[in-house]
Amino acid sequence: MSNYSAFEVKIDNDDGTETLLPLQTVNVYDVTNSTPLSDLASDANGIVAAGTLSVDPGTEIRFSFSRADGICGYAEIVTS
Repeated sequence: MSNYSAFEVKIDNDDGTETLLPLQTVNVYDVTNSTPLSDLASDANGIVAAGTLSVDPGTEIRFSFSRADGICGYAEIVTS
């Protein structure tokens, strides 16, 4: 098992502000082993709670989202 920290799901508004995305589906992908993992979701405040994944510590993970209006984003971490 590996841990990941809580994180915000947000978009850059290109005007110096950001918008948090509540109740957004976040896809989780194990980059190290080329394997999709179970999706997560942001809460009503746009936060994904810290948690664990069934991967070895040191695994590279990609968290991504894509909305119907074409806005998308991702972040990659190495688990601990």
